[in-house]
Amino acid sequence: MFNMLKEIIYPLYVFLFLLGTIIGSFLNVVILRSERNQEIVKTPSHCDQCGAKLKIWENIPLFSYIFLRGRCGHCHKTISAINPMSEFLTGVLFVIVFWRFLQIPFFQASFTGISAMQWFINFLPLALWLIYVAVLLLISIYDIRNLVVMDGFLIVGFVAGLLGESLMFLIDKYNPIAFLSYYHNWLGSAGFFFPEIPGIFSNIAGLLIGFLFIKGIVWVTKGRAMGDGDPYIAGFIGFILGAPSVFVFLFMAFIIGGLACFALIVSGYKRTKQYIAFGPFLTLGGLLTFLWGEKILQIYFNLMMLN
Repeated sequence: MFNMLKEIIYPLYVFLFLLGTIIGSFLNVVILRSERNQEIVKTPSHCDQCGAKLKIWENIPLFSYIFLRGRCGHCHKTISAINPMSEFLTGVLFVIVFWRFLQIPFFQASFTGISAMQWFINFLPLALWLIYVAVLLLISIYDIRNLVVMDGFLIVGFVAGLLGESLMFLIDKYNPIAFLSYYHNWLGSAGFFFPEIPGIFSNIAGLLIGFLFIKGIVWVTKGRAMGDGDPYIAGFIGFILGAPSVFVFLFMAFIIGGLACFALIVSGYKRTKQYIAFGPFLTLGGLLTFLWGEKILQIYFNLMMLN
């Protein structure tokens, strides 16, 4: 059994990494063309420096950058290192998401000859989380570069999530699936004292808590502490994590954001009154909760007991 799983899982790791690099390449295109108000889909791939149309072999994620030694094959000007870094990061995140799902009870049963319908049901949440990660990465990079949140792509992620999460809730309600009973429980046994909220209602609660909490901070500080787009990012992450995981996510986002802002100001990279994009910290807090929410909460409880 173990050898059979290895034969299936390891190729999937490779496939998801390659898929991630392709998606990462597309995210680069979306970001750059959105900044320049260019058509995203219809415009052919071209060099950002000289405008030369790229050949197929010049447009392969990661490989083309390495093969061309980081320079355009036409004008020989330097290609931004952000492009391959984004492709690599997206590939790594896709692999990490798959690794996280392998930790969920009954998910590995998807590889052991169950029905096609149950295979689909088990892999639907994985597909959704790949979409979620791509959307959050796109939003975060654009926020860092432009201090603006791309609400349109958050809507795409939310619509995909709403349809997928609702479908899983209905399936689990009328035909309970073992795997889905553990889905959303990103806090594991550490979340025992939180009330259990079923399926899509957990998503909606997470959305409202995340959005209203950050919106309240924006309102109280009159936009000086956070931007108008941050509540929508927090609402989206709260939706995909659900309640009660949203509380750990918000806690982690503020811890990471506070430490990072302090480091940036002390180092002189940013001034006290300069705006710092908070979207990436929200994304990082959400991903850490998704990956290690149970361990984070256990560490917190242990520290509280010491006091």
